[in-house]
Amino acid sequence: MESIESAAFSAWPSLDSQDLYGWHLRFADGYTKRANSANCTQDSEELSEPQVNHIKQIYQNRGLQPIFRLTSISAPPQIDSLLAEKGYRFVDMSLVMTTPLDIQRQAELPTCASSPESWLNIFQQVSGKLEASQAIHLKMLQSIKSPCAFAIKKSQEGLPTSCGLGVLEQGQLGLFDVATSPDFRRRGLARELCEEILQWGGQMGAKVAFVQVVAANSSAISLYERLGFRYAYHYWYRIGD
Repeated sequence: MESIESAAFSAWPSLDSQDLYGWHLRFADGYTKRANSANCTQDSEELSEPQVNHIKQIYQNRGLQPIFRLTSISAPPQIDSLLAEKGYRFVDMSLVMTTPLDIQRQAELPTCASSPESWLNIFQQVSGKLEASQAIHLKMLQSIKSPCAFAIKKSQEGLPTSCGLGVLEQGQLGLFDVATSPDFRRRGLARELCEEILQWGGQMGAKVAFVQVVAANSSAISLYERLGFRYAYHYWYRIGD
């Protein structure tokens, strides 16, 4: 499972990072908690209160909330209770789900946007996310060094209906930013798009695909289960003031 964590860090890159006390600190100007949190790894120390405060100060010096991302596979045993005692709020229990890609799939290859910029324009239309933070999103997309499938689907009239991002990293395919326009939901378009991205990943040599999904998002979990994804491990956040 640590190999998935490593692949996910590269597939969904931060703009800056540092390692401290065996923890992987990621910074991306506040866009997504995944890219702006202190992440436990298999080398993470059991942090003392002064060490927690040190990490907190590093994030505050960058104008960011202190966020710790803890996983079920590598979080030191006492860190969650220490953070809770210090007032760090528990949020967003999330599942990491995986599926093998060595099975036969009957999907076409996805239609892909010509650039991260054009894909992000469609993502904004489909998801409704038009806030200024999308400029940071673009920087993150442009910094991905691995093979990518900036997948899109359009209606017969040429309207964007759904989009998603597949990133091949360390022999594993990460699936990110899957979104469908409200006007085109419940038509199986997201499933078709994901099947196409999985087909692409398999042809590119990936042996397994992974996705990270908030545990409360039952509709997304149902979609991924129909695609063959199963629970691998979970993570959660502790957010300070």
